[in-house]
Amino acid sequence: MAGKGTYRTRAQEAVLNYLKATPGKHHTAAEIKAQLSAKDQPVGTATIYRQLERFVAEGSIRKYTLGPGDSACYAFVGDCQCNAHFHCKCEVCGRLIHLNCDELSEIRSHLLEHYGFSWNEGKTVFYGVCEDCRKK
Repeated sequence: MAGKGTYRTRAQEAVLNYLKATPGKHHTAAEIKAQLSAKDQPVGTATIYRQLERFVAEGSIRKYTLGPGDSACYAFVGDCQCNAHFHCKCEVCGRLIHLNCDELSEIRSHLLEHYGFSWNEGKTVFYGVCEDCRKK
């Protein structure tokens, strides 16, 4: 993802490699810091935030801000097209689920046709409780 003439610092590589190694997972900066420290790859909090914002700007990771009071979380983009599907967030464990649902696309079309309103699929988050947490 580094462009021609750019280089990656040790901190950049550590943050990006951690996110790449956890596909489909979403992490806060604090979680990334703790995991890197546990792997003897300490990176300062400000540096982590700076690198995350850099990766967001270049499109290699995605930033999710899911609600008031929630910390932003980040995920490696890879082959995921997060702008093209919905998300569900578990209010118990915080899990973020990627949701491809034709029925929701029909509701989106209905809202557009009847109300002139077009929602942003990539930023639409449904809150509730995931199956694992409901079973507990």
